[in-house]
Amino acid sequence: MKDIHDVIKMVDDWKDKEYAIKELTEGITNKNYKVTIEGKSYVVRIPGKGSDVFIDREVEYHNTLAVSEVGVGALIYEYFKPEYISIAEFIDGEVMSVPSFKDKERIVKAARAIKRVNMGAKFISKFIMFDKFDEYLEIIKKHTIKVPENFGDAAVFVNRVRDKFLNTMPELAACHNDLLAENFIDQGDRMRIIDWELSGTNDICFELGDFSVEQEFGEDEDVLMVETYFGNFDEKKFARINLYKSMADILWTLWAAIQNHLSDLEFDFWEYGINRFNRAMIALNSDNFSRWLQAV
Repeated sequence: MKDIHDVIKMVDDWKDKEYAIKELTEGITNKNYKVTIEGKSYVVRIPGKGSDVFIDREVEYHNTLAVSEVGVGALIYEYFKPEYISIAEFIDGEVMSVPSFKDKERIVKAARAIKRVNMGAKFISKFIMFDKFDEYLEIIKKHTIKVPENFGDAAVFVNRVRDKFLNTMPELAACHNDLLAENFIDQGDRMRIIDWELSGTNDICFELGDFSVEQEFGEDEDVLMVETYFGNFDEKKFARINLYKSMADILWTLWAAIQNHLSDLEFDFWEYGINRFNRAMIALNSDNFSRWLQAV
């Protein structure tokens, strides 16, 4: 992995200029820095070790440009290959967190930003949760990576939902697919969204389910999100979103297991994955699972 000072030297317009660096610590995949030169700030993203297992950087670049064109994502100024180091617009605003999404107005702004991308951006890739589940399992088998005990039980639930959903798959839309709170920046009048590494066309209900589970939403917040996005409450979509919440937790459990094996970032990926796995299994073993599966 290149050093941030080496990266700065790669930018022709920055040569021989004074700069200030601040490491941005919210991410858990890459090294990110805020670099300020002559009063203007940028974000430098240096891909983390092993991240190429999950991410097609050419696809990410195209999709990020598409999102910037609809006014939600950051502008990209430089993109260095083969390292896939990016220099992007630094978006001023409040980086969101799980507690800050307790504000209902912010849920509404986020849902509108998500919909703007879903309806307006043109992506060149797909991200189907069940395909990704199979891909991640293959990586785990190939590298003999440890997964949580009883993960086979989760796989049974995934296949039950897969069988139901693949017969009712809607038209796909441009989706982020990894809507952590820290990927939202509140600018007051609107919400911006960053980090489009896993972007691709997908079922909108996965997008909303992932957004919900990342913010630890309860039923009231989910209802508000659904009503804001669709214009009214829809029982079938509500059930589909709730099933996808657990599917997302299971998928990111596998992602965390792989990261625990490959990444050199100082982050406890194993604990992160175990927490998500446990949350998913509680939901899938509840009475709601059969009710939601029947409702879709």
